[in-house]
Amino acid sequence: MNEQYSRLLQEVEEGEVRIDDTAIALLNELLITPGHYQHQAIAKLLQDIKSPTTIPFVKQALESHFDYLEYTCSDDNVIAKWFSWLLYEIGTPDAIHLIAQYTQSTNEGIRYEMSYRLNKIKSTTNS
Repeated sequence: MNEQYSRLLQEVEEGEVRIDDTAIALLNELLITPGHYQHQAIAKLLQDIKSPTTIPFVKQALESHFDYLEYTCSDDNVIAKWFSWLLYEIGTPDAIHLIAQYTQSTNEGIRYEMSYRLNKIKSTTNS
């Protein structure tokens, strides 16, 4: 991992990330990069940022089978929840489409969480 990634991971850990386009690009990469233990914090930070540039990285994470996230000892549905919230907060048609796409996942945990989130979206827009 290069120095930029290491510095940004330290900032994430300390809660002192200065958000700019470069930081968002690095955070997107770190979301799918193995070898560190800040994936959940990065997902939450990206959720707060709401950048559409994150969508392809979430897709990569969902396609990964979460192998690089085994250190969390979390079930797939728990990890999928991070990504369903992240996509929900981005809220663009592309983000919602990705949620809908993964309601058909062969991974039961991903399918459940994405179906749950999509139903919540539908109930909110129909209220």
